Amino acid sequence: KSADLPVAFMSSVLDNSFFSSSGGFGSNDADFSDDEDSGFSIRARFEKNRDSVIFLIDAGENMMKPGADGKSALGIVIDLLKTVVQGRLIQGGKDELGVCFYNTDKSKNSNGFPGIYNAIDLDEPDAKVVQELEKLEDKKKFDADIGGGEECEFHQALWTCSAIFSNKKNAKKSHQRIMLFTGNDRPNAKLGSAKYEELKRRAVQKAKDLDDLDIALILNSINVDGTKFKVQHFFADMIYIDDEDGIDKFEEQVAQNFEDLKAKCYKRIFQKRALASCPMTIGDDIKIGLKLYSVLRPATKRTPVQLDSRNNQRLTCVTKWVCASTGSALEEYQIRTYFPYGCEKVYFTKAEINQIKDFGPPGIKLMGFKPSHSLKWENNLKPALFLRPDEGQVKGSTTAFIALLEEMQRLRKIAIAQVIYRKCSAPRFAALLPTKFKEGDQWEDKTGFYLIFLPYADDTREPQIPAMPVADDTKLPGLIANTRTLVRDLLKDDIDPDSYSNPLLQKHYANLEAMALEKEDPGEVEDELIPDEKLLQNVEDTIDTIQEIVESVEEPELRGKKRKGGGGGKSRAKKPKVEVEVDEFKKLAASDHLGKLKVARLKDYCRAFGLPLGGRKADLVDRVKDHLDKNP
Repeated sequence: KSADLPVAFMSSVLDNSFFSSSGGFGSNDADFSDDEDSGFSIRARFEKNRDSVIFLIDAGENMMKPGADGKSALGIVIDLLKTVVQGRLIQGGKDELGVCFYNTDKSKNSNGFPGIYNAIDLDEPDAKVVQELEKLEDKKKFDADIGGGEECEFHQALWTCSAIFSNKKNAKKSHQRIMLFTGNDRPNAKLGSAKYEELKRRAVQKAKDLDDLDIALILNSINVDGTKFKVQHFFADMIYIDDEDGIDKFEEQVAQNFEDLKAKCYKRIFQKRALASCPMTIGDDIKIGLKLYSVLRPATKRTPVQLDSRNNQRLTCVTKWVCASTGSALEEYQIRTYFPYGCEKVYFTKAEINQIKDFGPPGIKLMGFKPSHSLKWENNLKPALFLRPDEGQVKGSTTAFIALLEEMQRLRKIAIAQVIYRKCSAPRFAALLPTKFKEGDQWEDKTGFYLIFLPYADDTREPQIPAMPVADDTKLPGLIANTRTLVRDLLKDDIDPDSYSNPLLQKHYANLEAMALEKEDPGEVEDELIPDEKLLQNVEDTIDTIQEIVESVEEPELRGKKRKGGGGGKSRAKKPKVEVEVDEFKKLAASDHLGKLKVARLKDYCRAFGLPLGGRKADLVDRVKDHLDKNP
């Protein structure tokens, strides 16, 4: 069972590249983009490129009990579903979602089974689904419309989900998954031991039937009332459990609260979709099937879709070439391409151009090995890709892949490979850096190769960078020490870039969500990049000290040359007259506190009364004081 292959529904805070369609390594893409393109390979035509997921939720008695925070496990799950659907509305796409409750008071399903309620039909989610989930958050509304009831036979709940998938058109073209949420590790135990064993046998058989239909059953277990969820009681034979981790590790990851459930569920929901598939050639005879993953890329706004204002249908862009002389549309055979050579035009056919640009079939070709220390940080041109074996292309790829990786790690080597991403694209050289999964890694499949693109000789430059001026502590005493103090006080050890969201994208997502859910006000978006005001207040004195030291540098008055008259140029706008509070300056002068003012304030006073602006801060203070004494 492939229970660790989750379905791709997107939250607005996550990278939209998770929802791009898989593409073949011979596709008509550029720069390893995972955007949809019409030039995909034959293999990609038959790959499943959308997801269908049914959330099967236990509405039994234990899921209804309020926790320490007053919220029941059922309420936590519905909150999670609403978050998932809202993110999916923002991202768009053709993924489908459905919600089905079991152990309910009322019944609603195509098979007529008691205690099973199909609340939301399997379909592309819209604003109505979010509104329906908001209604279900109200316990009184839930009890009136659905209600929690006696335990139903669990295998019938699985049967209902299977029937929903089978009744859906083109169901085989999508990844089908059942996300099961429950806090009961022994369904149907209240029906007696004899019947319990029989119903358990039926449930296990139904789970095997789902697996045969390529429908994954994914268990999201919840600890309710502090009772530890024991997966071996009922579900161990129905779900996939990693042999290396075992049941104990699975039970350690049981959700305790909303954040635990959200983290666990998102890990399974967001599918690590392959960016492309390709072979890696070693010599003339050995080929290893590979899948490429994009592990890091900037999150951007999705490209807007052009619609026909009359019927709101998508518009298709069609390009036509028109003769400049006659204005008539040209067919492909009427168009030629030429390259200027001297005074002549050398004409080429489209086939000849493709032949010139052909550097070989798409794929990765191993060229040799180098010591791992030869890979320099500055060689990294753009975000690396990640390579994993693909048994679907070549049988035995995993064995050969792991053997190559472990031997390279043992010898501390990197591989140099030639990469041709698509037909007629220029080859690039890349380094293959082996890595193995370590305890604590966020991605459990982090055993593979990083594909790091290397620069050509023409790409490497040696710019002449002028030397930076160095602060002279003798001329500006205290500047270096105070700056060092400021940097030390502002440094935070717990800063993690992954914890900060892009405020521009968050505002964009909030507006989209408001439009999708028909809200009048999208609400305020917190900008997490704004500096901590409390932290800045703690270093305010240090900042003032640094500013005073810098401003104390003598600024000689610069006298520019007079401009010649005429020329029709626009006259320069006069600087606005500066207004200063003279009484304030008099009070400070009387108390001998003029030196506490910043240089900018002192210059404002000088500018207002036509006094010279040059000199150090002490000169400005004396100048202002003399003027006040002469003009009491």
